[in-house]
Amino acid sequence: MLFRRLSLGNRLALASASLVLAAIAVLGWAVSHEVENYAHDMIGTSLAETGYQMADKLDRSMAARVKEVQLLQGVHALTAQMEPSRMRELIGQLQASYDVASWIGVTNSEGEVVAATDGLLEGKSIAHRPVFTNGRQALWVGDVHEAVMLAQLLPSPGGEDVKFVDVAAPLYDEDGRFMGVLAVHLSWEWAERLKASMLSPREQAQDIDVIVVSSEGTVVLGPRGLLGTQLGSLASLNETAYSGPSWTTETWPDGRQYLTGRAVSDGEGAFPGLGWTVLARRPVEAAFATVTRLQTKLLIGGLIIALCVALIGWGMHSRLSAPLARLSRAADKVRQGAGASTIPLELSSPELSRLSRSLRSMVSQILNQRQAIDELQDMASADPLTGLPNRTYLGAQLEQRLVSARQSQRSVAFLYLDLDGFKGVNDTYGHHAGDRLLIEVARRLRVCLRGEDIAIRLGGDEFVLIVEVESDKARWLVQAVGQRIIQAVSTPVTLADGQQVSVGASIGVALWPDQAETASEVMTHADAALYAAKAAGKGRVYLHDSHGLAQALT
Repeated sequence: MLFRRLSLGNRLALASASLVLAAIAVLGWAVSHEVENYAHDMIGTSLAETGYQMADKLDRSMAARVKEVQLLQGVHALTAQMEPSRMRELIGQLQASYDVASWIGVTNSEGEVVAATDGLLEGKSIAHRPVFTNGRQALWVGDVHEAVMLAQLLPSPGGEDVKFVDVAAPLYDEDGRFMGVLAVHLSWEWAERLKASMLSPREQAQDIDVIVVSSEGTVVLGPRGLLGTQLGSLASLNETAYSGPSWTTETWPDGRQYLTGRAVSDGEGAFPGLGWTVLARRPVEAAFATVTRLQTKLLIGGLIIALCVALIGWGMHSRLSAPLARLSRAADKVRQGAGASTIPLELSSPELSRLSRSLRSMVSQILNQRQAIDELQDMASADPLTGLPNRTYLGAQLEQRLVSARQSQRSVAFLYLDLDGFKGVNDTYGHHAGDRLLIEVARRLRVCLRGEDIAIRLGGDEFVLIVEVESDKARWLVQAVGQRIIQAVSTPVTLADGQQVSVGASIGVALWPDQAETASEVMTHADAALYAAKAAGKGRVYLHDSHGLAQALT
């Protein structure tokens, strides 16, 4: 009944105000929903990437330790012909060279320790310990465990129980007779240092935890309150199929919900892997604090604008129906994708002027937020140091590149590049020098490639270059590109202090679809070719062939 008593002008004003309120509600909800979904996916992907990098570093570090033990295994000096005192001196020097080794010992064939660092356990029998019983058979790597015989003999940092990862290998004399076992106890403290290096100060301030779980579901690395805890009830630890880093939202034993990234340690080189699972978690409330604040601001801003529009609408006269109709049509165009300038500035009255300006300001703000979201997406796909696309970009765009190449009946060459000598520059001149070197290498890679080719930084000093080639010219072209890149990267780089440093590059190449049908397979082949290139002396380009071998191109 009240509506019937309103004049036609007031009815039109009320209808227009209602339309504006609806538009604000729809646009506000759409922006808020999209921001929340994007933030959820971006944070989850980042946690999965953090877990993958930690798992990769653990595998690479353990592989290096196993390789060192293999080298020690072949040292002819570790035989029965050497005096125990000389043997003790030698392994003491080895321990000093590898700060991760808490104890190195050599036993005789009966399991009695004949020489050890600092003389610890000499004369004692470790024949019943797994390090001897397994090590006498073949090269063996044991999972994380607390010290038993060495618990009271080695210093305990922070008063905590000393933990080791064991590596053992049999020793033979020149006639191939079993002489004893070389046993190495690696301090688990190196994994703590590795974890600390994973997170930047900003990530540490964001309540991000990196947790390593054994194959039995026990926490072996992580927050102090979780060490030794069984996490077998977590869904992320019960996934049977593993296709790469993943993430989920789940409730942990403390009752809180966490965004949880997951990656599995699957070994590297001679290190077969111990079934470790790396979890990177962040509390849901902390992860979405920024999104919640944005939603609150959008709600308050939308309500304020809606209130202003409603108050202005109630005071409008019937003669303003035409300007309101124009505003309504403009709002429809904005919803279809037009810019903020589509909203006309109605100057026929102060009320219409305020309304049109408020609408234009609101639309401009919403479009700016949309632009900010697009910029966030670009940032998530770019390496912040070099500006090159990153691993996230590779995962999102690679399949599209392959589809395009398949349509044009062309091949795609994957050039897996690793810098030779980068660690030496980093250790000698510091991380700032290493960063400057990476930035310059990235610039040179861009120069070496064509406009349609892509250079991607995977992390550290590893890069992948994706080059589309004619199938019949693929071998010749990747050889030329590889030589050009090695020459460019090898040119000395001048640091900020005037020092000149040099690095080299090794490249492994695989072709799609000539040698593999999927992107993951061709990346695996390129990685294998890179390994062959580095093993052959570095500074080389090796191509994976159809027989599963790597051929030298340079």
